[in-house]
Amino acid sequence: MKDLLNDIGKKMPYSESKEYLDGLIDRATEQAIKQHVTAKSRRRWAVTAASAAAVALLVISIGLTVMNNDSQRAAVTLQTEGPIDEFLGSLTDEEVAQLPYIEIEEIPEY
Repeated sequence: MKDLLNDIGKKMPYSESKEYLDGLIDRATEQAIKQHVTAKSRRRWAVTAASAAAVALLVISIGLTVMNNDSQRAAVTLQTEGPIDEFLGSLTDEEVAQLPYIEIEEIPEY
């Protein structure tokens, strides 16, 4: 068995030129740079998309909060309407014109 291995020798069965090996290194470097740039642009795109989604959620949240506050104010306004407001709201324009009114100068001081 040792004789068989000695017959094979230590020389490679094929040879490559120096230009091929230099070109191989250049091509491998170019591919590595291209993959790095592609990965970097994907990360940048992902960060941009995540930022846009966060801004959209913030805008929607603020809008819903404002709308909710407006509806609560409207509910408070309706709840504070008293019996006088209901009475005056039920009158027609002609009935309102017939109502007597007192000017501030006519109110006696006590």
